[in-house]
Amino acid sequence: MKPSSRSRVQQPRPMVVMLFAAFLLTAAALTAYFGLYAPGYLVPAACLLLQAALLWLGRGKTPFAGIMVLNQISGLILILVLAFGDGFGDRKLDISAVALLLNLATGGPLMGVLSLPLLGLLQFSSRLRNWFRAGERETLKEVFST
Repeated sequence: MKPSSRSRVQQPRPMVVMLFAAFLLTAAALTAYFGLYAPGYLVPAACLLLQAALLWLGRGKTPFAGIMVLNQISGLILILVLAFGDGFGDRKLDISAVALLLNLATGGPLMGVLSLPLLGLLQFSSRLRNWFRAGERETLKEVFST
């Protein structure tokens, strides 16, 4: 089977990708270890593992960035409601509980710490943007038409 004219040369994985994928994988392992004692931490561990895989493969830039933005927003809401939410009355704990669950579902506090530099690199660094562009593959229609 000869390669199609659309096939791409495998570009080497940038150092920033290897570094942050290792950080995400380490964070996933640490969170999974805590999940052995408190099973609620297994969900953030799975999300961190998913983020590490997306980054390593260079695929799914939109879900990769979306999960990080959602994590940041939910963490910000959680902190602001707990600090300044006295006007909410009895609803303060309900709002903060929803924000906490959303934050944990999107990777937890470790994702929040790692997502700040990753979001900055996605916005301002051409290496990470180009890595995700290189990870885009042919559609199924293109694959089956050959």
